[in-house]
Amino acid sequence: MIPTRRELGHCRDCRRLILWTITDLNKRMPVDPEPDPEGNQAVWRDGPRIWRARSLDGRGAPELREWEDRFKPHFATCPARQAQMAIPGLATVTRLDDRRRAQTRTPHP
Repeated sequence: MIPTRRELGHCRDCRRLILWTITDLNKRMPVDPEPDPEGNQAVWRDGPRIWRARSLDGRGAPELREWEDRFKPHFATCPARQAQMAIPGLATVTRLDDRRRAQTRTPHP
């Protein structure tokens, strides 16, 4: 199933069209607006302008159901995000590094 134009938004980084979905954990996740046979997200419409997504990669994840289509997460195809990952040193900073850095700071008296 392909979403209608009214159901699409724009990526804040690259301005391409995206479809906002809601995951099983009630988190919002953008996916590309057209089905992709190489996608790893099962997406289906759950009501008027409500789209749901679930991962097909997890251990024990059920196969694609007849009412679902495969979509790619927009994180994987966003050109602005790809450019950010190409900046040397940016991809190596993790939250764990940030925690370690915060722990080594001395508090102000």
